[in-house]
Amino acid sequence: MHLLLILAPGDAIDALPNADEVRPILEAEWQLDRSAPEQVLGYLWDVIRGDLRTSLVYRPGQPVLEVVWGPAWRSLWLLLTAVALSIGGGVALAAWTAGRPGISRPLVWAASLFPVFLVARVLVAAFNSGAWWLMERDLIARPGWFALPVEDHPFRWALAVSILAVASGALAEVHSESESLFQRIRGSGYVEAARARGAPTWPHILRNLLPPLTALVASRTAFFVGGLVILERMLNINGVGAILWRAALERDYPLALGITLLTAGAVALAKLLGDVARTTLDPRRRGT
Repeated sequence: MHLLLILAPGDAIDALPNADEVRPILEAEWQLDRSAPEQVLGYLWDVIRGDLRTSLVYRPGQPVLEVVWGPAWRSLWLLLTAVALSIGGGVALAAWTAGRPGISRPLVWAASLFPVFLVARVLVAAFNSGAWWLMERDLIARPGWFALPVEDHPFRWALAVSILAVASGALAEVHSESESLFQRIRGSGYVEAARARGAPTWPHILRNLLPPLTALVASRTAFFVGGLVILERMLNINGVGAILWRAALERDYPLALGITLLTAGAVALAKLLGDVARTTLDPRRRGT
């Protein structure tokens, strides 16, 4: 990514109003006068030393970690809520549809086929147009969230969470995986034995559902993060994804690369935690 940003037309100095006057000074200060390999190797050396450098244009002179610290918590809240919705919604739908014919299954899969940006664009246009049509006829007062995505309102966050949970494909995969698991677990010997004793069966079902679902959600982390960048940009949510978008447009190399590295580390950590959780929850995997 660093090399792509360097080789792309323009640089961070072009975003400044007095670019021509300060270019000779800033090229040397920001190391933009070096060759592409030298810039890449120099940045890698700084990262190895634990220095993610400072923002060039977005927050000039502010360390990258300080820039992303606050927005990272907003993005994390949005991400975790979407994950919880995809797991809860997928499992609830699977418990209802497992072993039964119905249209809910193809509907869930159809909703997951559309990309995040398209779903967000269509829903924003639909809500705005619908609200405006009703307001013109004095059927409703102006909603607090109108017009999306300008107004900051809880509805905007709920919309972002719903889009991320569905359009990322996680809801459909959790639903499909849970359906097959429900059918297999319900017909297993230990569940039938629990029924015969009059004992509750849900602890057995839950114990066997959690390990594969944990691994599934961990494997979808990269898709969640990719959708998060698009959603934050489209819905004006000031999170890490929106900052990454701005940093890439403004050629703020240290900020864009710092966010990319931190995000890659978070994705790798999520997958590691998923493997640890699956091993912990499923004793049968500890010997493999």
